[in-house]
Amino acid sequence: MSQLLVSSGSRATIFRSGRTSVATRVTTSASSDIKPSSSTTRSQSAAKSYRVGLFDAFKFNGPAPELVNGRIAMIGFLSAAVKESETGETVLSQLSHISVGTCLMLALWVYASLVPILKGVKQEAFGPFSPRAEITNGRAAMLGFAALVFLEYKAGVPFF
Repeated sequence: MSQLLVSSGSRATIFRSGRTSVATRVTTSASSDIKPSSSTTRSQSAAKSYRVGLFDAFKFNGPAPELVNGRIAMIGFLSAAVKESETGETVLSQLSHISVGTCLMLALWVYASLVPILKGVKQEAFGPFSPRAEITNGRAAMLGFAALVFLEYKAGVPFF
């Protein structure tokens, strides 16, 4: 709950905000200026910080799961399609003998995606590259990768 003390002369009004807006008038002798209480300044400083802890970043509705999984799905779908067209292997057979270098590259990509989230960097658009477009493309890649694996599993032949 945050409070704001507004005083003028011998009258003071304390505004309290919580789940419901309540204004309480209190008569007291105080100086004639506006003084935010300590809980108000704490809530304002907390609202400006975008910093997120590791556990909070990976919550179900946190910023990391969809962003990281979408980026990995975009990389995975593209690399699986390219390798499938070159070698004729299905995605599941490619995943069965994945190299250590590929695993390290994916781990590096996850780390590089997490650092800005944990430091609280605000995502901003850069030309056509907007956070909304990245989330939409990541969702499409996740669905496309899942559909590709399912179709190849059922058909038993490479899709590309």
